[in-house]
Amino acid sequence: MKVANAAASLLLALILSLTAALGIAAAVNTNSPPSLMTRADYLAALRDSRDAGRLALGGCRELAGAEERAVCRAQARAVQARAEHSIAEARRLAPT
Repeated sequence: MKVANAAASLLLALILSLTAALGIAAAVNTNSPPSLMTRADYLAALRDSRDAGRLALGGCRELAGAEERAVCRAQARAVQARAEHSIAEARRLAPT
């Protein structure tokens, strides 16, 4: 009798575990990647960010002093990095 009870308990636990796993998988919805942007919008924003960064770096070449150019280049790269990070975050976040 104890073997039958153990087998029944094990079978019930297995069925409940599989049911829970199926419910969790359905709730997660892994079929579509989480995104607030389409792929085309993401690529366009990334391209615009890189173009703006290149223009800002190009503007630094016109400065006279080496220190001024170095500061300008650092600021341009920081702005470009922040823009790319923001674009990546918008792409990563799931719609709410």
